[in-house]
Amino acid sequence: MTTPREGQLQKLLQAEEGQNGSGWPVVQPLENHSTLFCCPWIVCVPLPALAAFYLMNFSIAALAFLLIFGCIICGLPICCVRLWILTWSFRPFRWPTDLYEKLLYLAHLLSIAGRPIPVAGPEFMPVSGLLPPEDLKKGFLDFALFLQVPFADQDEWGLSDEPTNIERYMSILPASEHFETFEKDESPIEFVMKQLSAIYPSIYQEWPDKLSDKALVRFCLHGLGAHRLDVEHRDGQKYWVVKTNALAGLPVLEGFERYGGDVYFDEAWNPVMILDNGLGPHRDDGVTETVVVRPNEGEKWERAKFRFRSSLFALVTLVDHLYDIHLQRANLFVTALREQMNVDHPIRRFMAPFTYRTIGVNDNAFHNLIRKGGLGPRCFALTEQGFGLALAAAPSLVNGAEAEAKKGGPILFRPEYVAYLKKKGIDTEYWRQSLELYEIFHRFVQGYLACYYPKKEDLANDPEMKAMVRQYFYQLEMASPSMLGRPGPNVFEANTTTVEDTYAFYSQWLAQIMLYVTAGHEQAGAVEVYAQDVSWTAFRWVPGQRCGTKQTATATALLMSFTNLPMPKLLGGDWTHLFPSPKTGDPKGIFKTFQEELLKMADTCDAYNASATTRPFPECFPMYVNNPRLLELSVSL
Repeated sequence: MTTPREGQLQKLLQAEEGQNGSGWPVVQPLENHSTLFCCPWIVCVPLPALAAFYLMNFSIAALAFLLIFGCIICGLPICCVRLWILTWSFRPFRWPTDLYEKLLYLAHLLSIAGRPIPVAGPEFMPVSGLLPPEDLKKGFLDFALFLQVPFADQDEWGLSDEPTNIERYMSILPASEHFETFEKDESPIEFVMKQLSAIYPSIYQEWPDKLSDKALVRFCLHGLGAHRLDVEHRDGQKYWVVKTNALAGLPVLEGFERYGGDVYFDEAWNPVMILDNGLGPHRDDGVTETVVVRPNEGEKWERAKFRFRSSLFALVTLVDHLYDIHLQRANLFVTALREQMNVDHPIRRFMAPFTYRTIGVNDNAFHNLIRKGGLGPRCFALTEQGFGLALAAAPSLVNGAEAEAKKGGPILFRPEYVAYLKKKGIDTEYWRQSLELYEIFHRFVQGYLACYYPKKEDLANDPEMKAMVRQYFYQLEMASPSMLGRPGPNVFEANTTTVEDTYAFYSQWLAQIMLYVTAGHEQAGAVEVYAQDVSWTAFRWVPGQRCGTKQTATATALLMSFTNLPMPKLLGGDWTHLFPSPKTGDPKGIFKTFQEELLKMADTCDAYNASATTRPFPECFPMYVNNPRLLELSVSL
């Protein structure tokens, strides 16, 4: 027996069911299913089938004729080129490598032939060459989540570093491993320079000592590891440390060793040990086998140092250079700038030189470096899955991401990050120079903004500026955001609550972008001195060796050459022709002051390097990468 309330509910459900309908009725399988494809007209099928048969034969014959004709016309030249390239594998050239690397070398050699070195001025950066804002056509990267790169044909100033069709499709060529190693008295540097001198960039760093323990200190304090130096306390002792064991768990190709090695120094900068998680067997049960190597262990110690240096080279190249500087900072900034700001906007004009050729450069990286079968995966020991895992983990490995949220992380701007490091006890020449350069950029930004935004609220309320900054931080991957939902860190909203906060945030952000694409790129990407010597640093090596293979030497040097196109210099150029008419003040005078400050810092850096040998250890080494005299305005590849 139903209650009155239950009866009302049943009537309500019936009424709703009648209003909304019930869909198509259920139908049982047909009983005469065997007749479905046996209609009477089936007897007519052979006639059109016979016609299709003769048409197919005619098409095959025509295609065969065209193929034979094509082979007659093109076969001899192709065979000649292929045989010529094959001879590179024999003495005196001795290129034990793939067809891919050889073709890429030829493509790059042809692309740079006769190319002038650009200068920051009207000749290479005309105002008329700026393009109006639009949604840029982009492609998704093979290995990175939610990262898109605009195509090169949309670059400004009539520039189009678009990869050639040969470069675009070379990734389909098979990859094979050549494990030929260097003899004990054979120089890897002479081997590489004999092959690639026509395209290899000049080297300004001097490293008379590379392999000693003292050189290891320089490598970590004033060299490639300077931006990754950290502090750790173990058993009541303070240690300086540079870590690469984050790569130790990644799978590698058969025949190569895994990456790994965290190097520890005592407070006086004496090397104490290397903890290597990559020397033991690769296990999937959660157990990590750490091998401890100390300076008194002879050849084992030399091998551990080589593994550490090479692992750091791979980590910096993948995470700091390709991922963070190119695909994150420079790529997301130029995309937001081009899509959100009008060509007459003062900030668009101000930042345009710092994005010179960036779209074309990153498109080349997209098609030739960071794609399946590209030069990047061919250079490293990682499997395809390992390469993808390395890039997926990259957001948590970049500088600033290591700071906990309760300590202000992730840290976005250089002053806050340097202050964070000082609290940890890290106060090095690299970070002092980096902060000095940032402050020069920041004063330049503030002086320029004052000429176009007399009131701070004018900048804070600028809709184009707001749209550009919002887009950049929305797309920025940092400190493990939820990739699927893509909320990312709520950086924009958290830092733009008041006019004062918004103005300060915008000016700091612009200065930080300028630092990233100049000195940041120089530290992570200007690695000519490292890439030419696989006995010092190698992207991959066979077990038991402390030198890369000959194929590795060629591929690494080719990657270095391919990623070092000349860009306009930061110091000495004049791009004030891009500045629109100011509302107040003198932006050209601001620029002159900016260049004077850069010159003063460059002289200070030169003096610091010249007096290196007079300083006590461990400060007795030069520091190159923050010197404005050596820096370029925008990222080369």
